[in-house]
Amino acid sequence: MKWLVFAMLTLLAGCSGTRALLASKTVPYATLEQTVQIGSSTREQVRAALGDSTAIRFDSGNEVWMYTYPAASGAQGEYVILFGGDGVVRKVRSGEVYRVAK
Repeated sequence: MKWLVFAMLTLLAGCSGTRALLASKTVPYATLEQTVQIGSSTREQVRAALGDSTAIRFDSGNEVWMYTYPAASGAQGEYVILFGGDGVVRKVRSGEVYRVAK
């Protein structure tokens, strides 16, 4: 009986999946740095300056947006913005994306 419960839980876990955050717009890095200010930029300001982006909304009211930029190395860079429930930028993260070939 225990193995049946374990098998069903494993099957359900395999069906759950994660939601990937995909960037919807490429923006020059300098524009991102000038536009997004932690603690003061709002969703409306970022949207007006950079355009729409793919967003993930959380029950807490927080939102994550992602843009891409052409990195100096030729790779693609990601710029991830975390908005608080009040709509103001709380954190940003940026870096080059290294894809592993399958």
